[in-house]
Amino acid sequence: MTLEEFREDLLNEINSTALIDSIYPIDAFIDYCKDILINDFGLISDLNHTFFDYKTTNNQFRNMHLDASYLELSINTAHLLYADFNPSVVTYINNEFIQGKATLLTNFVVNALKGFFKNSADSDETTQFGRELKKNVELLNKLHLIIVSTNLKSARLKTTISLKPVEIGTKQFDVDLTLLDIENIFQTKSATFKREDIIINTSDFGISNGISCIKADVMSEDYDSYLAVVPGKFLSDIYLKYSARLLESNVRSFLNTRGEINKGILYTIMNIKSRFFAYNNGIATTADSINLEKRDDGMYITGFTNLQIINGGQTTASLASSVIKYNANLDGIFVQMKLTIIKNESERSELIRLISKYANKQNKVTNADLNSNHPFYNRIEEFSRKVKTPILANVTIQSIWFFERTRGQYDQARMQVKTKRDRDLFELQFPKKQKFTKTDLAKYINAADMKPYYVAWGAEVNMTRFQANMEKEWTKNDLMFNEVYYKELIAKAILYKEIEKIVSESDWYQANRGYRAQIVPYTFSKFVYSAQQVNLSINYKKIWESQTCLAEYEDDLSKIAKIVYDLFNNPQRQILNIGEYAKREICWDNLKKISFSLSELTKSKLISEEEKDIENKMERSNQKLTNEVSTEIAIFNLGIDFWKRLIKEGKQLDILNDFDVKMCELAIKFINQEYRMLSKKQVKSIWNVKEKMDSYINN
Repeated sequence: MTLEEFREDLLNEINSTALIDSIYPIDAFIDYCKDILINDFGLISDLNHTFFDYKTTNNQFRNMHLDASYLELSINTAHLLYADFNPSVVTYINNEFIQGKATLLTNFVVNALKGFFKNSADSDETTQFGRELKKNVELLNKLHLIIVSTNLKSARLKTTISLKPVEIGTKQFDVDLTLLDIENIFQTKSATFKREDIIINTSDFGISNGISCIKADVMSEDYDSYLAVVPGKFLSDIYLKYSARLLESNVRSFLNTRGEINKGILYTIMNIKSRFFAYNNGIATTADSINLEKRDDGMYITGFTNLQIINGGQTTASLASSVIKYNANLDGIFVQMKLTIIKNESERSELIRLISKYANKQNKVTNADLNSNHPFYNRIEEFSRKVKTPILANVTIQSIWFFERTRGQYDQARMQVKTKRDRDLFELQFPKKQKFTKTDLAKYINAADMKPYYVAWGAEVNMTRFQANMEKEWTKNDLMFNEVYYKELIAKAILYKEIEKIVSESDWYQANRGYRAQIVPYTFSKFVYSAQQVNLSINYKKIWESQTCLAEYEDDLSKIAKIVYDLFNNPQRQILNIGEYAKREICWDNLKKISFSLSELTKSKLISEEEKDIENKMERSNQKLTNEVSTEIAIFNLGIDFWKRLIKEGKQLDILNDFDVKMCELAIKFINQEYRMLSKKQVKSIWNVKEKMDSYINN
């Protein structure tokens, strides 16, 4: 696919999305770019639509424009976005254009800090963002300006631009600018796309001799490990420069639930910094590679490629925040660091996942395994490739809901199709509107499980919390995650999208656009709750069979959405900022207290729990049989060397008993075809041994 073909397809997709979701094309384009900025570049955690355009001749305030924004206090940064959506013939972006849009974005911050939004409407998202900027100005260090465009940048322009610091009053902000033009967008869809490396040279941060370290003698083919003592100022400096990109997503989602400086860490920094090393647990990191110099007095790290903090993010963030807010002197503060260099490329994602999981096991929020290789996601992917939509009236092709287990699966599959005719056929079989990701899945399920306050936190945090719960349920009984579960998941997606449309088309929303991302999950949850109050459930089976929201539900959904809107805008709410209010469980408690009775028409299309349970019991039985067959195949596919290695390492670690060893030997005989098949009990026993050793051996 050429760049020109891609741009034409993208514009068609944006316009189609806008039509389906009843939103403006520019808002659909912002959402499209938001996904890229979060998942491909890792530059932001979230974005909110905060459109504001202001022109004036008044000397008190300046001309400004803003399309979307996010205040990310965990990295001391305000993100401000300008959307250059041009649906016609492509034009070229030059430096003058960049400078002009950057000025409009920084002017927004200037005006906000001068009190522009002091008397604006409380319910407006832009007003809330402006007020939060002013309220948290002492914690901010950086303005991250973002320009996204359907046009093409000139060859001389870079994607990432460092601008001169901006002084506003007595405060100085570093300014970075990210330009995402149509060519950058196109490149992210390529199978060969790779995020730009982070190269950190210690000499650039005042450590000319490097960081002294010792290599741990772990004797592993998969990784090397080093132990070092790192100056606190070095950690603060690299964090202030690279911020979000240094944080593994698991750590980042944890930090985003806590914008404040850790008080214990701050007290130690400000009052007894000589004890910081003794009190602090240190940080765990990974890197693709390091520059290592061997000298007479030992080894020194002089550079890192793609350093990632996987445990200790709050320590690092608090060091940086203490400098920004209190001008703390970090001289004399040191932090112990464990650094893992992964040598085996094929094991990279799995090893990082496990290191992150176990390094963070003390934190409730980050105990989730966010890796896409969890068997839950593999199973959802299997269903999404084989379960076709029902045959519908006036539809000749049964389509598939495409679950994107790993980033870019859909676009890469589509772009490999060579002709336009074949691409059209691909999109009939796998419609773009039926693609969904892990974060989408988490959003649909948590809303249906009456946890709208989780969804309100945004994609990363909601995903983390969904994952933690899913893992517990999977451990208890993975049979519940069967084909019925999958079809209900798709029905939840259909219902969620319908609520989005209902909200977007409502007169009250059109009059005061904002907080749709929070209104929708709360509406979904209240609908589920209202059905439960009369001992009924949503008929997900019927929604799956019709591939559309039941018409009988729509009127009640519209009424509930208005109730949610009024709740958010109640001047007596406990938290003034609506976005923050929606993140609290008290907001959900308040919504539950509001009386609402479903119509008789809606109730006639709900089902009883008994009806729902009958189908689930049958499908759990089918899934059990599928699991047994799949496990037997997996035992065979792991190979003889794997089971021999399991016996050897299990004995060395004194983990396996005699029965466990016999089960491994049985697996070897089965692979050697000394046994034609295994009993259900044997399959289960062999797999239990494998799971017992999972924490100690990499597959």
